[in-house]
Amino acid sequence: MVKERDDRPEQYTRSDPSKQPTAPAGQQAAVEGMLAAEGLLPADKPGAATQRFTEQMLVIMAEYEQRRRQEIIAAGGDPDEDRDPFETVRAIADQWATTEADNAGRAALLDDLADRLDTTEVRALRLAAEAAAAITPRLIYADADHGVKAADTAADLGVSESYVYRILRARPAK
Repeated sequence: MVKERDDRPEQYTRSDPSKQPTAPAGQQAAVEGMLAAEGLLPADKPGAATQRFTEQMLVIMAEYEQRRRQEIIAAGGDPDEDRDPFETVRAIADQWATTEADNAGRAALLDDLADRLDTTEVRALRLAAEAAAAITPRLIYADADHGVKAADTAADLGVSESYVYRILRARPAK
């Protein structure tokens, strides 16, 4: 069932393109999520028309990105100059979270990542993940020292509030 369009916001807010997924699987999931959120698509399964629309949008976005990069390069600029150094890592994390309940989407994401990443890049990601896990308690302590609520810290880290409290209880004495 499609909902009425009278609940749309009055003002359009442009999203930050650096936070958008860059891989086709993530872009497809994002488009499907936006359509479902607007009530334009049943949340459980997209129809054939929606699938075609999604595929067309992905092609258009990829073409735009390619043309924009070419324009920047032709003007003597570096298209990656202003990019967030963690952009790729965030894109992978967002795509992973987006495909959590979608086995086909998760498989497509894994296939895409296997095609794009090599073993040294995966090693770097694995070591970075270990480092992130190791510094998580320090970040929790720092947030607590600055008066940040445990629920906010948990939301930022993507962990449960009980995990934050468990780390705080185990905190060594200063």
